Amino acid sequence: MALSFVGCGGDDNEGGGGLSAMEMTERGWTSFEAGDYNAALADFQAALDRDGGYSDAWNGAGWSAGRTPGKLAEAKSNFATCYTLDTTKYDALGGWAFASYQSGEFNATLSKADSLLTRRPGWRFLHEPTLDFNDVRLLTAKSYYNLENYTASYNVVVTYLNSSFEADVATPSGRVELLRELERLGQIYG
Repeated sequence: MALSFVGCGGDDNEGGGGLSAMEMTERGWTSFEAGDYNAALADFQAALDRDGGYSDAWNGAGWSAGRTPGKLAEAKSNFATCYTLDTTKYDALGGWAFASYQSGEFNATLSKADSLLTRRPGWRFLHEPTLDFNDVRLLTAKSYYNLENYTASYNVVVTYLNSSFEADVATPSGRVELLRELERLGQIYG
């Protein structure tokens, strides 16, 4: 669903009519950082209406759609377009990994997360600095767990998130311990 943002008479900037795609995108990020994802999405869409090749507007539209109920497919599509336009837009790659996870696409999550962590090991989301590479590592551990690759999930946990964690994931009780650890780590990183 495309959102349009049409200016009302009077103030030409009220609806963004006099703003460039870059300015609309900056306004969208301001709304995003304030937690107003619907307003952010409208601004990013208005920026795209002005310049459909502006990758950061696609990135912002992806993150905003990802935070809006029922718009995960739109988020993934926006991230894909952004990444097609600019393969160095690491925030889009991170957002795409999170949206894929939320959609239950765990192999896609692993692919996007691995690409991000290989290219930008210390990644931190510019518009939400508490979201960083540790969250992506946890996402990979959870994805492996959901794919029933308990050994890979365990290895991510002990290699990157909690080196003191121990469990025998070859046993049902060890898998339960791993799941509890993933939930605990989710309180820290998620």
